[in-house]
Amino acid sequence: MQVKFFAFIRDCTGCKEADIPYEEDIRSLVNALCSRYGNSLRKKLLSGDGESLSPEVIIMINGRHVEHLGGISAPLKPDDLVSIFPVVAGG
Repeated sequence: MQVKFFAFIRDCTGCKEADIPYEEDIRSLVNALCSRYGNSLRKKLLSGDGESLSPEVIIMINGRHVEHLGGISAPLKPDDLVSIFPVVAGG
């Protein structure tokens, strides 16, 4: 499964993209990524309780926001492209 990282998320991973062994849903994928890349990524991807996605990131599966696909429980397929972006704010 291919995962792409954008903006400051790359600072946590040290790479633009990674091939990750298949995980069945976003929760499992996020946990695998956090195990691989550490606490700095965990703090960016998960809320304080570790049970929900942080409102500071947008995760997309094949170009569709996970919010519309089941959130942290969104199912994955082995050939999915997952993209992880920080929320951008400005004024």
